[in-house]
Amino acid sequence: MRFILIILFLSFNNYYLKAQKNKTERLEDKITFSGYIRYMNSSSVISSDSIIADNLIHNRLRFNADFNYKLSAIVEIRNRVFFGQGTNLNPQLGKILDNDIGNLDLSLIAHDSRTLVVHSIFDRAYLKYSSEKWELRIGRQRINWGVNLAWNPNDLFNAYSLIDFDYQERSGVDALRFQYYIGKMSSLEFAIQPGENIDKSIFAALWKFNLNENDFQFLFANYYLDYAVGLGWAGNIYNAGIKFESTYFTPKINTINSSNVLSTSISFEYSTKKGIYFNSSVLYNSDGSDQNTSSDNLFGSFLNGISAKSLMPSKITYFSQISGNFTPAITSSFSTFYMKGEEMLLIMPSITYEIKANLDSMLLGQLIYNNINKKINPMGVGIFARLAYNF
Repeated sequence: MRFILIILFLSFNNYYLKAQKNKTERLEDKITFSGYIRYMNSSSVISSDSIIADNLIHNRLRFNADFNYKLSAIVEIRNRVFFGQGTNLNPQLGKILDNDIGNLDLSLIAHDSRTLVVHSIFDRAYLKYSSEKWELRIGRQRINWGVNLAWNPNDLFNAYSLIDFDYQERSGVDALRFQYYIGKMSSLEFAIQPGENIDKSIFAALWKFNLNENDFQFLFANYYLDYAVGLGWAGNIYNAGIKFESTYFTPKINTINSSNVLSTSISFEYSTKKGIYFNSSVLYNSDGSDQNTSSDNLFGSFLNGISAKSLMPSKITYFSQISGNFTPAITSSFSTFYMKGEEMLLIMPSITYEIKANLDSMLLGQLIYNNINKKINPMGVGIFARLAYNF
């Protein structure tokens, strides 16, 4: 990864010098810059006597340099500033954020105190070479192999949670990715996320093709301590879309603590002529829990320790969502997650208002409940108000 950053720097610098010498070539036509800045206030309500407010300034910067029609360089940095009661109550926040799991530490804590934490991380930094039949990417990048909305057992490299609504770009991995296009709807793909040894690495191959207007994909991988085989399918039944995604993990060496794991998700989606979107999904994790653990920290499992092998802690989890536009400027969404066995319910409504071009506001809630001894108990409420400007 250090080598890639050096190449990126030299490529940008070399191109800039050439552009200065060539007066007819405009630098701004080849290098693009974009991003956003957001301010979000959050309030966590445990009870009427316990309300914790916090603030977040979230900035993203994107740089794209097209050296020629084949070679490009992409660099993106995520900057966040935390301050407020929540930050003050978590003295370990800086250390928690400063955790870059890539081959090169591209995370920086510019300021760390009880009142203010400033964190930056490069989550994209890669070179892309494209030809008519193939494409090569090397560096920190997003590799998305999933087909479903809520859960992606095929997404070996970049598993994520929909609950992390303020990070749509998702994290990147230090990897080499090669795609070969067999035809318009068919391709072969190889990706490597190297580690210290093969048991700390991912080596994977993916084959995609279309048959009778159905999209299929098959994968095989060395996934850390396991071998993984998976498949995905996306098609239509009448006017509704259906997607299926499954990966089976088997240990390379059988030990007392090792076990075979099946992770499978299926979803149905439908859009009306008026633009209302419905999605309903089910996730099965053979290694998940089917009993109530009564843990106060269970909500953290929605966001932490997520992998393709363990997308949710429960054996069966349900998801549903409905979204649509009230007006061209107002969009609303209502989502629910239900963890069967753990008996935990998350309700997540949101509404977004486009104030003007490139400026919008959002109000989102997260309401968490559990069911212990046949009694529904509120675990807490999160309220998030966000203002975002895109440039």
